[in-house]
Amino acid sequence: MESALTVLILDDHEIVASTLAAITKDILAGVKVVTAGSFTRGVSLLQQGLVADLVILDVNLPGGELYSMIPILRAIQPEVRILIFTGSEQYAVALQFLNAGANGYLTKTHAMEEIGVAILTILSGQKYISDDMKQIVSDNIYKVFKPAGMPGTIDLSPREKEVLALLLDGKHTKQISAELNLKITTVSAHKARIFEKLQVSNVIDLFKRVKLSL
Repeated sequence: MESALTVLILDDHEIVASTLAAITKDILAGVKVVTAGSFTRGVSLLQQGLVADLVILDVNLPGGELYSMIPILRAIQPEVRILIFTGSEQYAVALQFLNAGANGYLTKTHAMEEIGVAILTILSGQKYISDDMKQIVSDNIYKVFKPAGMPGTIDLSPREKEVLALLLDGKHTKQISAELNLKITTVSAHKARIFEKLQVSNVIDLFKRVKLSL
């Protein structure tokens, strides 16, 4: 993949930052990689004029304040894409960062190849959620959604769960149609039923209303 991109890596562990830099350079030809060991330093670099296409951000970065880091970065550079890369495997933490506006979330327990997948997915304009995260969402979302007036859990069909997982992955109707080998009208019908059952009107509302109750 040809590239004239800039990637800012914010991680206070030198080995992790070096590994991320190496992977990024391997998959993006000509990329400029800048690293910083604190959130304060990263913000300073952006304020000084560094234009980043992607920020890879550790959630426990010195100087950072969890979810508030996302709007701070976006206030400086609204179009920057943000990948959370962290040791935290908590489902609730992932959802909070995604709700705050992160473009993707990947834990440090994943294989190195998955980092490249996450980077390329986000730079292509899509959301990135790892397969295990999508599985958790698709398996449990009908358990945690309890709209007013609807006792108990919400029953989603196996196909609706598949469509739901892809919606939460940032896929559009046409992409879901191709991936699941379904007609666009069929995907649209599944999507409408999902929204009706979960009492939301769009994917953004879907993310916002997901609550952890495991």
